[in-house]
Amino acid sequence: MACRGGRHPRRGNVMPGDRKSGPAADQADPGRAHPALFSRAADTFITASAVFYALAALAMATVSLGLITLSIIRLYSAIATLESSESVLLDAVSSLVISVAVLDVAKYVMEEEVLRSRELRRPHEAREAVTKFMVIIALVVSIEGIVLVFELGRTDPELLLYPILLLCVSVIIVVGLGVFQRLSLASEKTLRNGAAASPAPD
Repeated sequence: MACRGGRHPRRGNVMPGDRKSGPAADQADPGRAHPALFSRAADTFITASAVFYALAALAMATVSLGLITLSIIRLYSAIATLESSESVLLDAVSSLVISVAVLDVAKYVMEEEVLRSRELRRPHEAREAVTKFMVIIALVVSIEGIVLVFELGRTDPELLLYPILLLCVSVIIVVGLGVFQRLSLASEKTLRNGAAASPAPD
C-alpha cells in the first residue's frame, strides 16, 4: 500500500536520463539523420564534380598538345617541301594561339574547380581571368581573319568581305573587353569605398 505523503512516478513520465539513443532514436526522430545524410551527399557531389572537372581539364590539355604537335609537323613539312609555306606559317600561328587558349582554359578549370574548389571570391580575380581569356579569343579571331585575307586575296577576291567581317568581330570583342574593364574597375572602386566607409565593429 502506497504512502499518502509519497508519490510514485507515472509510467508515462520518462526521466531525462532514460531517453533512448541509437538507431531506434534516429528512426523515432528522423530529423537527426537528415543533416548527416545531406552532408555525405554534398561531399560525394563535390568529389564527383572535382573528378569531372579534372577529366575535362586533362582532355583540353591533350587537345592543346595535339594542336601544337600537328602545327609543328605541318610547319616542318612546309619548310622541307617549300610549298605554300606562307599560308602554312599563318595556319601554324593560328593553331598555336588556339592551343594556348585551350590550355589556358584547362589551367583555369584545374586551379579554380579542382585544386582550390571554390568560386572566384574577389572581383579583380574574375576580371583578370575574363580579360586573359577574351584577349586570347580576340587574337584567335583576328589571326583567322588575317589568314583568310591572305588566302582569299589570291584565290577568291570577291569573298574578302567575310574575313573583313571577322576582323570587325575581333575589334568588337576588344571594345567590349574595354567596356568590361571600365565597369569592373568602377565596381571595384565602389566596393572599396563602401568597405572603407563602413564603421568598424565594436
